[in-house]
Amino acid sequence: MLEFTSKELNKIQIHEQEIDPDNFDSKGLPTDTHVVMYVLGGKTLYDAVRGYTKVDIFDAYHDKLKSQNGSVLDIRSGYGNIRPNLYGKIQTNDES
Repeated sequence: MLEFTSKELNKIQIHEQEIDPDNFDSKGLPTDTHVVMYVLGGKTLYDAVRGYTKVDIFDAYHDKLKSQNGSVLDIRSGYGNIRPNLYGKIQTNDES
């Protein structure tokens, strides 16, 4: 499992890590939820992540994975069913 520092989580919010995308229940999540597919240690993994843009998500994952010989394969959107403004602001670890 990837572990991010609060600085690395400045623009993204991880909902769930190492999910099964075929059985992932995204009901109750905002529509700005994305599923990130990446390779780490020869294993393909998926995380449910919320971000302002796909670039923010890619940057956070790319920077974390490049030091661990991993790579981002895909970032898919279209998950969640709640408007982001009704769900709330993206929460970062450095906010009160």
